[in-house]
Amino acid sequence: MAVENGRPVVMEDGNDKRPEPGLLTQEKPFNQSPSLSLTNLRHMNASMFFAALIEFLKPEFMTKRRNTYRTGPTAFLDGLRGVAAFIVCIMHLTVYTHTDMELCYGTVLPGGKANTGIAALPILRIPFTGGHFSVMVFFVISGYVVPRRLISLLHEGRKDDFVEAVNSALFRRVGRLYFPVMMSTLFLALVMGHIIGLDVPFPHYKSNIIHEAYNWVQDMSMFLNFFRTGPLFTWYNFHTWTLPVELRGSIFLFIFLFAFHQVRTRSRVLIMALFTLHLAVGTPGAWYACFFAGMLTSELDMLAAEGDLIKMPWHRITVFLRKNKVITQIILHVLLFIGLYFGSQPSSDSRTRAQVLGDCPGWKTLNYIMPNAYKDGPPGHVQYRWFYFFWGAWFTVLAAKEIDWVRSIFETKTAQYLGRHSFALYLIHGPMIGIYSERLFYLTGVKDSVNQESFVKFGHLQDKWKNLSWWPFPDGGPPGLEPNFLVCVALSLPVFLYIAEIGTKCFDEPSIKMTNWLWKKVKTLR
Repeated sequence: MAVENGRPVVMEDGNDKRPEPGLLTQEKPFNQSPSLSLTNLRHMNASMFFAALIEFLKPEFMTKRRNTYRTGPTAFLDGLRGVAAFIVCIMHLTVYTHTDMELCYGTVLPGGKANTGIAALPILRIPFTGGHFSVMVFFVISGYVVPRRLISLLHEGRKDDFVEAVNSALFRRVGRLYFPVMMSTLFLALVMGHIIGLDVPFPHYKSNIIHEAYNWVQDMSMFLNFFRTGPLFTWYNFHTWTLPVELRGSIFLFIFLFAFHQVRTRSRVLIMALFTLHLAVGTPGAWYACFFAGMLTSELDMLAAEGDLIKMPWHRITVFLRKNKVITQIILHVLLFIGLYFGSQPSSDSRTRAQVLGDCPGWKTLNYIMPNAYKDGPPGHVQYRWFYFFWGAWFTVLAAKEIDWVRSIFETKTAQYLGRHSFALYLIHGPMIGIYSERLFYLTGVKDSVNQESFVKFGHLQDKWKNLSWWPFPDGGPPGLEPNFLVCVALSLPVFLYIAEIGTKCFDEPSIKMTNWLWKKVKTLR
């Protein structure tokens, strides 16, 4: 079975031996007995329908599926991706309610408080503000797993099969990334926005459902133009900006492999390594350097697993490290520390590179040696943050792959559970903050009329729980660790995970089937 985005997918021939996801019950053959009345048939169908619906809505921990999770050489990447998606959720809950939390330790925040809590310390800040770092981890993982089958075909010398596989990968990748966004945003726009009619701080719904449908078509048309400049997201879900980058990076890999598929393996790997460095250092291309770094790591691992004796310029270093396990482990742990330190880089969408890093201990020096290609960028498009996030993400993936105790963390059932639902969790968490968490923030006093224009929609909820006698959680404390905020996080995350399970069944898994069905139909047009 092929692997895409750190999870198994259907092969080009459509053969997938996994159980049908979302197909919870099969209707039994119709009983032709003359004593079976239409009334009984209707009752039977209704009972089967509700049984299927209950099974569909049942949380995963109550089903047999909780015991099924993938194992193999790339299983830890599923877990790593899942943990990274979970961190993105916490990060957006945090920065949505804490202005400038991503700034350096000791920076004075709006309101006069210093950013000196535990959530501002290097490395320890990653669960609170490590969302951008997590996104770069996504990109490295995609680079590792997406081209893996293509590379294996090149190693086997199956050039014709490689060309066919590139054709399939290009076609299926678009649907795999975009169908879930289209289905989820259509539901958000029409059902949540007009049929149910929930007030949310974002997006701003249109006056009627017809106007909304037309606006959704226009928005999706712009979103599908993945090579456009400016905002890359759909206005129905701001966090979808990473999907066009995922598609661009994947296409970049496919084009590179096709362009060099007749080149010897050693030459291709060396060109790949130089190209990775060029993207990361010579240009502000850290996003795409992540994909190439992942692919480079994947091919080197495949060559090592195959026992290939191709000598690279770093061959002597590799031999030395293989013979000296203790030294290798020390280097890997240092690499992990550096990766996590880089992953905890302070950043800001509204301040310049000098303002954010210029007076920050440690980062002042790192800012000085950052390549000049990484400018401040226009507002909302900060380039400088991505340079060290690239190195941090790559080093972290390398260390997680080789350090047994780290790898085992991402192979646990909890991490694998998060990995199974990582795509859906990433897509639904932003809308769920607006639909659900926003109300909790007002009820508990985390947000008020001073810091949010959306108070006009939620003012009637202001401090309703906070002012009740049974509410024991105060609003003071270190930024990001206030008791009332932590309660909101604790109430939000289980709901996010459950909705992500539903999302996996409704639009993630079906997108795989839809894409492969379309691919088979397109092949019949030849």
